[in-house]
Amino acid sequence: MGGENSKLAFRKCAFRLAEQRSLPDSAEDAWSPFWLLPEGPHDVFSLVTPADIRRIRDSARENFIKLIDKVFDRLLVLKAAKDLTKPQTSTKQLLNCIRILTRLIPFAYEACPDGGTVEDILLWTPRPRPGSGADYILGKQLVSAAIDLLFTSGFTVPPATVGEDSVVRYAIWENGIGQTSSLGSSKDHVSNRVEVLRLVLVLASKTMYVPPAMAAAAPNRALHAMAYNSNKRMVLSLLCSLLNTSLKDRTQGWAIPYRNTPAMDPSDVLSLQAMQTLFILLEYQAPSGGGNDAATQSPVAATEADSSTPSMVLVTGTETGPQNLFRVFTAKLHRTQEFDYLVGGIIRLLEEAMRSNLSLLASVTKQPTRNVMPQEATILLWMLLEANAPFKDYLVDHNSSLKLFSALMYFMLNGYNDPAQAGMVRTTSHIIHYLSEDSRFATRLMQPFDQSILPSTMRIVDANLTHADFMINTVYTLLSSSKPHLVPVYSSLLLLMRNVSPYLTQVSQTTADKLVSLFDIISSPAFIISEPYHVRWLIYLIEVFDYVIHYRAADNPHLIYSMIQARSCFTRLKGFDLDKARAELLALRERKGKSEAARTIGKALPPLPSTPSPSGTPSVAAGSASAPDSTLDVPTTATAAAVVAARGNQGTISPALSDKARGKRPDPGPEPAPAKEERQQNDVLTPPPAPVAAKTGAGGTSSQHFRPSAEWVFSWLPDLPLDPIISTLEALAVCTDRVAEEVQRDAESSIAQLDGAMTGLDVKDGSHPAHLSSPKPSNVSDAGPTAWPASVDSTAAILRWLSSEAMAKAMPDLEESMPEIRPRLQVMSPALVVWSRSLLWSLIYGSGMKPFGIWKNTQVRLFLVKNTP
Repeated sequence: MGGENSKLAFRKCAFRLAEQRSLPDSAEDAWSPFWLLPEGPHDVFSLVTPADIRRIRDSARENFIKLIDKVFDRLLVLKAAKDLTKPQTSTKQLLNCIRILTRLIPFAYEACPDGGTVEDILLWTPRPRPGSGADYILGKQLVSAAIDLLFTSGFTVPPATVGEDSVVRYAIWENGIGQTSSLGSSKDHVSNRVEVLRLVLVLASKTMYVPPAMAAAAPNRALHAMAYNSNKRMVLSLLCSLLNTSLKDRTQGWAIPYRNTPAMDPSDVLSLQAMQTLFILLEYQAPSGGGNDAATQSPVAATEADSSTPSMVLVTGTETGPQNLFRVFTAKLHRTQEFDYLVGGIIRLLEEAMRSNLSLLASVTKQPTRNVMPQEATILLWMLLEANAPFKDYLVDHNSSLKLFSALMYFMLNGYNDPAQAGMVRTTSHIIHYLSEDSRFATRLMQPFDQSILPSTMRIVDANLTHADFMINTVYTLLSSSKPHLVPVYSSLLLLMRNVSPYLTQVSQTTADKLVSLFDIISSPAFIISEPYHVRWLIYLIEVFDYVIHYRAADNPHLIYSMIQARSCFTRLKGFDLDKARAELLALRERKGKSEAARTIGKALPPLPSTPSPSGTPSVAAGSASAPDSTLDVPTTATAAAVVAARGNQGTISPALSDKARGKRPDPGPEPAPAKEERQQNDVLTPPPAPVAAKTGAGGTSSQHFRPSAEWVFSWLPDLPLDPIISTLEALAVCTDRVAEEVQRDAESSIAQLDGAMTGLDVKDGSHPAHLSSPKPSNVSDAGPTAWPASVDSTAAILRWLSSEAMAKAMPDLEESMPEIRPRLQVMSPALVVWSRSLLWSLIYGSGMKPFGIWKNTQVRLFLVKNTP
């Protein structure tokens, strides 16, 4: 506004509406300042406060309704003018009408002090239109006008050419899908689209004010009117405009996509809002029970698209009822160039975000950038895969699928420690799980993985990694982190491994060790009974080994050898005893209480002694998973990191504990300690890590209420495919022991020959031939010649045998137990629908906080808003 006087006059208008009841339509001095005085959106959002709006709504509701009616009526008058942009004042007034409606509508959706809302009577009840007296439904008219404003000639699209006599031009904004050339929009057009899309998002934001329990069934009539619109030409133009604007490449030269100021370019804001609008339109489905107003449920018209309709989404067949045409037309995308555009745009957004995160400026200033949209890009990818089956087929067969996989893995690793990135991690896990259902994608993951795209902190010290290796290592990292906010992700991650397992080849030693260690933890009795959904995790992981044993044993010698060493885990599970599991869990929880009491008084408990196995053969202890950190109340996947930390340089597992020492040794934790004394001290003094099983988690049942019974155990234990796994491992163990004995005998024979040669030497002058004074073989220790045979490493010989045809002949007949290769599919459960909807609207809410705070201080109920000082 021009000065303090005009701002004060504007404020007085807001006060007047709250103080004077039932102002007449003729009181123009009360209504017109709302579209005449503001000079920009900042004036509207700063001078009309939430307290002012609530005071008008609650004290003089008729004035609140009439204000919206008057502003909308003025908007329609301005919108209908053919020369809208010629007088500058008309454009300013139209923008102010849009801004006032954007400011007021959220307060019509939120609950009033009496528990009701203004929405029904304001938007969906037929009322006389100001000036004409004819009944109309404001909500339907408002949605229609907002969409038309996105294509208004001279306002949001270039003016009509000679011969065109239309105020509304359904033209695609950017080149890409359905458009080969750019429309040539000006900065004013882009800025005006931002204002109108902001209003569209506000009109559809009713979902924010619905509690999660009702989110899946509650109708959103404004969004229904948009998504179920019968104007096919409008839907096609808007869909293509939103897609092309979202994925438009705006990088220039070698510039790093980094922004160190909170201000964003209007084009960046438009891209973000276009993507968000696209999300809510594609995601919306009318509740199965109906409930939408009859005015918004008109059947889809059967009119054919005209010649200007983009050819890639022509509708064929007949309609059987109302449909979300945005989803229908998205499912009709089929051309290769369209898929190239979509995949290329999504990968570019992800790679820009990766470069931004890894840039020097970003690492120094730690400032986030919102013009790079990795979260939005992953959501768009998920929606396209879910809505368009040919797009999934194209992606799994495309060379870019592995590049996309690598980028998604990066963001999963980059964000798993940050609760604010839980949505990104979970979205990524769902995408990769969905792709893993296709055998072509699973087979592609066996190709070599290039770690050069990753920062050094994410790289694995293994030169021969495949994409599947990196995926399993990533899954292990996330599960061993034991973050409560990641509990809903763990099932998808384990299902991902399970779907890929029938195609695994040449799993590395590092990957095999981590996979077996993870099974050691998840199969421990106390872990199984600590949460009801832990059994599902166990089943998924056992199916991984079952597929490998039956289909890929000869292709994975490292994994088979690790399984042979850990075969006690499988036999322990076969003999699962509920009473022993309860006692083990109770002992762990009691020890946790003692540890917490010791920390409270500032004293450290001495570490409990451990009893190493007398055998020198590396093996996984039958109860090693039962010995988590003494500060945890239940065994968690955090212990898995300790198992790997205990491995030697040759990738073997530390010696097994005796039954007496099971569950009594403090866990060394995931971080290696420089000395044993420091590790033991840290075990007691370090605060406990967050358990993998939150009090309420993915299973929907709290551990405080879960009481395992014999019937519960019988419901899953007999169905586990343990017999073929155990019989195979036992048979192969006999053979590998024989191979190890042969290597031992060969080493002893070589040493005997060496001793004989040395005995026959003439040693009177104390000299030895040079070839006999050479160092001993590298695979023996420094304990002297008599200790050499005991230290011979037979791993290489065993791995060669496990890769040979002899191994296949030694395996038992598994024909009858051969499992069918069938992926476990991702199911869009009601809980997942509510979560995804909450994620979408939380992102929209967060992006609307700057610069105006569109929904700030409104009573949002779909998700929790934490106000930071």
